[in-house]
Amino acid sequence: MLKYVIVFGAAIAILVIASVGRIPGTERQLATSEETRAAATLANTPTYTRHQAISMVADYIRESCATPDEYLSHLDRFTATWLRQPRTNDFYERDMREWTVSDPLTGAFWRLYEDSGEVRSIIGGVLDTC
Repeated sequence: MLKYVIVFGAAIAILVIASVGRIPGTERQLATSEETRAAATLANTPTYTRHQAISMVADYIRESCATPDEYLSHLDRFTATWLRQPRTNDFYERDMREWTVSDPLTGAFWRLYEDSGEVRSIIGGVLDTC
């Protein structure tokens, strides 16, 4: 009988703790002050705009590719995606805060890293000259 009372008491304690929503020892420090919210916003916002990232990659293509006109003739179709912390591993060394700029017509894409300003040519695409 005592076992039933203990189990019943533990069940009530679990229900009370769960209904309040506060499990002891699991409190999180949220960004509640103005300074921490500003720091979190700055850490999760890209440094460059999408247009700036595409133009930086276009400058890289002009300087480094054998036939830059093949890519730059349709520069308006380039797309850019920003990742703060890339999680995938595609056999290339990846840094934090990266822009992936891709050319949908040729299948080529480049990675621009905000911290270093480095542009890496990942896939040369159909033309394979860059």
